[in-house]
Amino acid sequence: MIFSLFRPSVMTLLLITTLLFSGLCSLSSCVPREFHVVKGEKTWTEAQRYCREEFTDLATIDNMREMEMLNSTMNEAGAKKPWIGLKQGSSPKWQWSLADRDFYRENEAEFRKWNSTQPEGTHENCTVMIGNGTWYSRKRSDTRAFVCYDGRNSTHPYVLVTHTHKKWADAQRYCRENHTDLASVRNEAENEKIRKVLGSTHEAWIGLFRDAWEWSDGSTSSFRHWGTGEPNYGETTEVFCAEITSSGQWNDASCQTTSNFICYEGKSSGQKLLVLVHESKTWKEALQYCREHHVDLVSVTSERIQRWVKDRANGASSTHVWLGLRRSCNMGFWFWVNGETVCYSNLGPETGQDCQSARVGAVKSGGDGEGEWVMLPETEELNFICTTEDHVYHHKFSHMVFSPVEVQRKWCRSTCGVLHVAFYMLGCGGVLHVAFYMLGCVVVAFYMLGCGGVLHVAFYMWRSTC
Repeated sequence: MIFSLFRPSVMTLLLITTLLFSGLCSLSSCVPREFHVVKGEKTWTEAQRYCREEFTDLATIDNMREMEMLNSTMNEAGAKKPWIGLKQGSSPKWQWSLADRDFYRENEAEFRKWNSTQPEGTHENCTVMIGNGTWYSRKRSDTRAFVCYDGRNSTHPYVLVTHTHKKWADAQRYCRENHTDLASVRNEAENEKIRKVLGSTHEAWIGLFRDAWEWSDGSTSSFRHWGTGEPNYGETTEVFCAEITSSGQWNDASCQTTSNFICYEGKSSGQKLLVLVHESKTWKEALQYCREHHVDLVSVTSERIQRWVKDRANGASSTHVWLGLRRSCNMGFWFWVNGETVCYSNLGPETGQDCQSARVGAVKSGGDGEGEWVMLPETEELNFICTTEDHVYHHKFSHMVFSPVEVQRKWCRSTCGVLHVAFYMLGCGGVLHVAFYMLGCVVVAFYMLGCGGVLHVAFYMWRSTC
């Protein structure tokens, strides 16, 4: 687990607890993602927006093992009723309690054996099997015997529980605590096996249920972990979302309530957008290589990209890895090669003391520490990280045209703060680059192209994240 403080765009400090699930496996497959418990008060929609900007989305939970590990992390972080990515939808559908996708081959999750009159009623959202092997819908508040599935017993995987009758949700909880889950029926052969297990029992719960809840990221996961009597929103026009209570089970609450929340990040996100090059080059050689073979040397403009970079740098063969970070010694500030302001920073406390010999930035490799940045001479030869797509930085441009006088009046004397300005003057007979950088709340770039007596001044502006 990693505990870290960072400054989000809303200018409030949030405590983030990161739980790595890279080694976490369901019944047959590993889950390549991280969960982040965020101790900040937001409505469900605000939390969703935050998670999508900083991570991947609000948390989707696929199985009990994930749920148990997440509960442990929540308790350690002191999170209170955090939102997850489940929200009330409008289109109820039938699905199985056992959510492991690898458990079902093609079309097996859609197998049904309804009686000819079934299913019926909008309030009969759970399923029983009767003695002849056909299925009936029943109210979840009814009490019945039930059939559990135990994945550890390949010879006799179905367990009939008759000594106690339970509501469907309580039967589900019993099966998960003592076996694997309520029984799923994938085909006619399994239906026949369960019918024989029933014997003289009139009817028993199986794992099929109906609800209209939907995951924020569009996942089809049918995993649910409601507390007793939940969800209980009743007849109302208000929209409800799912939160995790102190008991570790789920409760439905108005989506307008503010609370902590849990995000997840797919481990594949950074892997697709960043590439670690296992070649030792000087900083300028690395920059040239990235621009020729990919997009650019990486600019670390957010906490999210920093996590990706740290993850990538762990596989390096050099002690440090080049970043697209450079220092202007005369002006006394850092800038990224993609033109962005250095707002997010992970520079070490001593960085920048020896500007004459060290002008470019690198990140420490290896698994220790938090991926701290250091300043090194650009002649050192290191591995480096390239970006593979432009949109990793999420630039937002607006295009306007002004005369130089208008620009000076409107922006150079702006009360908004100091400006980050870059001039590129290109002539037909050659190219002259003059760069002037200053930190501030907006970034301005002028492109003055003189060719055949025609002067075009293009003005681009986008707000920085400072």
